[in-house]
Amino acid sequence: MEAKILIVDDELAIRNLLVRYLEDAGYQCRAAENAGAAKEMLVTQTFNLLLCDLRMPGDSGLELIRYTKQHYPDMGRVMITGFGSPEIASEIMAVGVYGYIIKPLTRNIVLITVENALRHLRLDLHMRECKVELEKSITSRTEKLAAIMNNLNAGVVMFDADMQIMETNRQMKLWFPGIAPGTTIPSLHAETCLSSAGICKDCPMITTFKTGKTCEATRTIRTEQGERDFRLVTSPILDSTGNIYAGIAFYEDITEKMMMERDLRQAQKFEAVGQLAAGIAHEINTPIQYLGDNLSFLKDSFDGITKVLHTYEQLWQGLMGTVPSELNRTLSDEIAAADLDYLWEEVPKTLGQSLDGVERVKRIVRAMKDLAHPGSDDKTAVDINAILESTITVCRNEWKYIAEMETSFAPDLPPASCFASEIGQVFLNIIVNGAHAIHEFTEGGARGLGRITISTRKAENCIQILITDTGRGIPKEIQDRVFDPFFTTKARGKGTGQGLAIARRVVVDRHQGTLCFQTEKNKGTTFIIEIPAASAEVMSA
Repeated sequence: MEAKILIVDDELAIRNLLVRYLEDAGYQCRAAENAGAAKEMLVTQTFNLLLCDLRMPGDSGLELIRYTKQHYPDMGRVMITGFGSPEIASEIMAVGVYGYIIKPLTRNIVLITVENALRHLRLDLHMRECKVELEKSITSRTEKLAAIMNNLNAGVVMFDADMQIMETNRQMKLWFPGIAPGTTIPSLHAETCLSSAGICKDCPMITTFKTGKTCEATRTIRTEQGERDFRLVTSPILDSTGNIYAGIAFYEDITEKMMMERDLRQAQKFEAVGQLAAGIAHEINTPIQYLGDNLSFLKDSFDGITKVLHTYEQLWQGLMGTVPSELNRTLSDEIAAADLDYLWEEVPKTLGQSLDGVERVKRIVRAMKDLAHPGSDDKTAVDINAILESTITVCRNEWKYIAEMETSFAPDLPPASCFASEIGQVFLNIIVNGAHAIHEFTEGGARGLGRITISTRKAENCIQILITDTGRGIPKEIQDRVFDPFFTTKARGKGTGQGLAIARRVVVDRHQGTLCFQTEKNKGTTFIIEIPAASAEVMSA
C-alpha cells in the first residue's frame, strides 16, 4: 500500500517541491500551509507520515509534532528546518521525530529520510503488536501467581490450617528472605507473648480460622530492613463444601504511615493547644486578678497596722513620764481607724483566696503540661479519671459558655494500659466535638446551655468511658462516615476531618479497644470508648 504523507510548510515553493519529489517516488501527498490547516485535514483523512516545517506562523512545527504524537500515535513524524545547530537538532529529536531534514532540500535526502522514517514507523507498529501478544502470553502463564497478587507493593501469604506457609508473593520474600513453604513468619509480638511456636496467641490468622471471619490487626515484625509495623488483614479460603482449608493474609507496611500519623497527632495536639490558648489565658487571668486585688488589700491593711504599731511605739516612749490624755485619744482613734477586728477576720480570707487562685493556676498549667507531653513509647498503667480531669480543665473555655459539664467517675476504676498522651488526645477531640455540636444546636448558647456528661465505669476486663453531648445528633446519612479520614461537616477551614478518624485508630489499632456512638436526632450523641484494663505485667513495669 502506498504511504500517504501530509506536508506542512508556510512556503508554497517548499510545499510544491516536496510534493513533486515524493509523488514522483510513488507517495500520495497532501499539503497544508500551517498547523491549523493540518489539524483540520487530520480530522477527515488518515496519513502515514507528517513532514512539517519547524518555524511557521501560529503553532510551530514542534507544537504540531507534539499534538500529532498525542492524538495520532500511529503516524510517523519528520521535521524540516533551515537551522542546523546542535541545539536545534537536540530540541527536534526530544519531541519524538523519526528524522529531520535541513534546508535547502535535495531530492535524495528527502527520499532517504522519508523511507527511513516509514521503516522506523513500521518497526514501531510491529513492536506494539508484539508487545500486546507478549503481554497476553505472560498473563496466561501467570494465572496462578496472579492469585496472590505478585506485583503488589504489599505482602500476600497463603497459610494452611497449621499456620504453615503454602504460597507467598515476591514482596514477602523481600521482607523475609528465609521464608518458604512449610515455615512461619517471625513476629516480635509472638516473642512478647512467650510463644514457643513463634505464633502469638491472638494472631488474627488463628482467629480467622476459628471464626471464619476477616480479621485485622497491627503487628511489629523484624524484617530484612529492620523492625517494621504492619497492618494485617486475614480472610478465610473455603473449599467447594464451604469448609475452611486455608487462609490468606495481606501485609501492608505502615511504618511510615504510623510515623506520619504520630506527627499528625502531635501537630493536631499543638493546633488544639493553639486554639485553646485564648481560653487558657482567660482562665489564668482570673486567679491572677485574685492575687493582684488581694495583695493590694493586704498592703493597705498592713499600712493601717503599721500606723497602729507606730502609735504604740510613741505611747511606749511616753510611759517614761505621765501619759498625756491627748495621746490616749490618738491611740484610741488609730485603733478604731485601723479596724483591727476586721483585719484579723479578713486577712486570713484574703490569703485563702490568694492560695486558691494560685492552686487554680497550678491545675491549669499542670493539665496543659500533661496534654502537651509527648508520652512514652510503651503502654503504661494510667489513671483514666485523672486524664479526663486534666482534659476537661484544658478545654474548659471551649464549653463553659455553652454547656454545663457533669462528671461521674467510678472511684474504684482500675488503671488502664495505654499511651496516656494519645488517649488524652482522643478525649480532647470528642469533648471539643461535643462542645461544637452544642454550640451549633443552641446557636452559641442563645437557646440555653447544653450539657456534656462524662462517666467512667469498669466493664469486665476493660474500662468504659461515655462522653455525651446534647447537640443535634449525627444525621443518619453520614453516620457511617464520621470516622472516615478528612470527613467533616464543618465549614472549610474550621475542621480537618481527622479528629474522629485518629481517635478511632488510636483506640482500635493502638489500644485494641472499641469506639462507637449512639445518637438521637435533636437529643444528642454518646461516644462509648472501651480500652483494656492494665494487665499485671504492665502494672509491675
